[in-house]
Amino acid sequence: MEINENLQAERNLKGTEFEKTGNFEKAIELYEENVREGFKGNHPYDRLATLYKNQNDIDNEIRILEKAIIVYEEITIEDRIEGLPKLFRFKNRLEKAIHTRSLLLKQKKSKLK
Repeated sequence: MEINENLQAERNLKGTEFEKTGNFEKAIELYEENVREGFKGNHPYDRLATLYKNQNDIDNEIRILEKAIIVYEEITIEDRIEGLPKLFRFKNRLEKAIHTRSLLLKQKKSKLK
């Protein structure tokens, strides 16, 4: 599959505009398309993780952060040293999201008792 980086950049810009107008569903659609294509930058991953977190959709937040880590591991291997701080940031966010999910599951279990 050929990747059109200009189209990906345009999607990110449009996604940002949709967010500004409160159309989060449309923004998510555009960012998700870039993620499916393995976008080599942090924007769609950061925005999706934040949007999903704000919607209390922890599973999708975790899914996106895991994909971001895979992309940034590749970027770092390709000798793009600027990818390393972002890789660590995504790993940190993933750890927090997993912890949050664990707490939520414990709360659900205690309510069922």
